[in-house]
Amino acid sequence: MRLGTLVSRDLARSKRRLLVVALAVAGSVALLVLLGGVSLGLYRGVVAPLLPKLPVDLLKVEPRTVSVGLLAFDAADLGGGLDEGALERLRRLDGVAAVYPVVGAGFPMRAEGGEGFLGKRMHTDIFATGVDPVLVQGDVAKGYSFEDRDDGKVPVLVARRLLELYNTTVASALKKPRLSESAVIGFEFQLTLGASYSRGVPAPDKVTRVVAQIVGFSDHATLVGLTVPEATMRRWNAHFEETAPLSGAYVKTRTPSDTGPVTAAIEQAGLTVDDTAKVVGAALAVAAALGGLFAGTLLFFSAFAIAQTFFLLVAERRMELAILRAVGARRGDLRTLVLLEALAVGALGALLGLLAGSALALALDAVVIGGLPDIPFKPASVVSLSPALLLSALVLGVGAALAGAAIPAAKAAAANPASALRS
Repeated sequence: MRLGTLVSRDLARSKRRLLVVALAVAGSVALLVLLGGVSLGLYRGVVAPLLPKLPVDLLKVEPRTVSVGLLAFDAADLGGGLDEGALERLRRLDGVAAVYPVVGAGFPMRAEGGEGFLGKRMHTDIFATGVDPVLVQGDVAKGYSFEDRDDGKVPVLVARRLLELYNTTVASALKKPRLSESAVIGFEFQLTLGASYSRGVPAPDKVTRVVAQIVGFSDHATLVGLTVPEATMRRWNAHFEETAPLSGAYVKTRTPSDTGPVTAAIEQAGLTVDDTAKVVGAALAVAAALGGLFAGTLLFFSAFAIAQTFFLLVAERRMELAILRAVGARRGDLRTLVLLEALAVGALGALLGLLAGSALALALDAVVIGGLPDIPFKPASVVSLSPALLLSALVLGVGAALAGAAIPAAKAAAANPASALRS
């Protein structure tokens, strides 16, 4: 009798017991798919669009804040923090190749425009920072420049994440078409320096109007405003008789391997390295690990249930296994027979779990997204069922079944024909 025929026959004879085991595997796999899909979806749909995509050898340094009750103070206000002296100390750190300051605006500003994209003129307060053109030279569109100009036209960079957020959330809420980078490059609007809808006009005689032109998209640009050349921002601050506040700095290390030591040295200097991505990633990793641990525990109990079931089946088939050995079946054949049965049960349970978990995840996604109003930055999805996740869940489900049947298979292979026939 062929091995496949024996496996089919044994599965049919014990289908009720094995179906219960398969459902246990299915439940574990379904939970694994659901938790993994939600964790991955939240990261891709909600967190990742807000995180800066910086190379490994580029660190974003920020002033350290000191919290007192409900208030937070920049360490620079207390005699330390990020200032020109701190920038010079950063440049002298071992492993640092360059330091690019991020200069803030010490005056209010507002923007007007948008007819070409939104269909009507928009008025809003806006924020801006200045960076060294060397840092962003690869982000400037061909045919444009990102240099300080004193002719009334200012080149600006926009955060690439802002365009992604507009296309994925704002466009649908406003019922506007999505925009490509090439469609936005060259767009011009008016900036009014020294005036604000919220702060008013502190110095009316110094109000200046300039034309801003988008010349590129960058991961180094501020997410909540515009980025202009550093020299431009320093000139504007001087015009309003304001010091050039440093809102941060980018530190480029000589090699990626210098990132760790340089980060430690920056922390020791009383500054903070922006580790938003790391913190969020760690939080999601912990949540995924806890979910995985829970699902893994269920898989362990599924494997235990499979072991118990196959121990009973092997005990019931003791005579049958002894006869197979007596007529020439090898120990390996009997071991393979049991493992193939476990493989079939595990594969069935894992496939059922994949289907059930995917259906639950997609239903949850539809309920959550459908329940959210059409607001800016609304995620397109909170569930992501990647091929890697589905394949991992399938392998784990089948692996749990095989692991549970391993010892019963060894016991089946050790069947002694003589003692079984005597009894």
